[in-house]
Amino acid sequence: MTKPDHDNAKFYIDEYINIYEGKEAARRLNDHSDRAFVDPQTGITKVDALRWQEAQRYERRTWMEHGKYTLSDRNEYHLAHFANYGPLRGASFQRGIELGCGPFTNMRLILDHCRVQNLHLLDPLICDYLAHPSCRYRGGKMGGLTNNSSLGQIPAAVRYPLQFVRTMLNAYRIGGFSGRPVVIEQSKIEDFQTTHQFDLVVMINVIEHCQDVNAIFNKILQIIPQGGTFVFHDVLYDASEVSQTLSVSYDAGHPLRVDQALVHRFLEDHFEPSMHAQYWIDQEFCGHKLPRQEIYYVGKRRTKAR
Repeated sequence: MTKPDHDNAKFYIDEYINIYEGKEAARRLNDHSDRAFVDPQTGITKVDALRWQEAQRYERRTWMEHGKYTLSDRNEYHLAHFANYGPLRGASFQRGIELGCGPFTNMRLILDHCRVQNLHLLDPLICDYLAHPSCRYRGGKMGGLTNNSSLGQIPAAVRYPLQFVRTMLNAYRIGGFSGRPVVIEQSKIEDFQTTHQFDLVVMINVIEHCQDVNAIFNKILQIIPQGGTFVFHDVLYDASEVSQTLSVSYDAGHPLRVDQALVHRFLEDHFEPSMHAQYWIDQEFCGHKLPRQEIYYVGKRRTKAR
């Protein structure tokens, strides 16, 4: 990744989603940063409980206050970069779960392309999200035109009429009139306890918000059987640049910055890919150029790890 320009203003985003720049950002960075969590070989793969709880407060405010009338969390963007979930088209799964589903889920768009008999949604904030006006699984059902999920989206229709129409069409396709039942799992991924295995596991744009990536990878291997399908997206970092980035910035909502080699090694050791695409996304924030490398991956669990 391109190294940040140190001549540009520093920035600091706190848990209340306030953005500070310049001298105030520098002062706050001196008092509070993520540099203590950095490993020079792997980036930030684990933070302490207090740091993770701060990120969760940020995330709750993002959707329950700042994004109260939002209808989506870049879910359609991910759909396009997964080539409309082409590797899943026409497949049938006995049991599927989305890890870190947020209030809107990516599963609702995946279900346009495949069948999942038993559907689970997991998020540590999932009980908070049930109160979001546009939560896609209010009342324990996904889709449908007459359930709480669809009715809750009506206030957003005035702000986003075209997106609202598309949302309602999707709601009907995956849930008919009354919606389909889902199992709500309130848990960190690392702490998730279940007797089930899932032949479809979806985890999209999640790792940056978590506490311990190695515990998450171990949990994924516990719940996906041989031949099960893993749908994965996240941002990839270069560990050699993480410390430099953290010297000029702080983002309360995104504690983990995992080196790309660790992610690639996990995928290559345990899955056979049917899709593997990476994109460079040019971004700029507060005078910093922040290019992002994103991975979009679909793979089946290998019989034996490499």
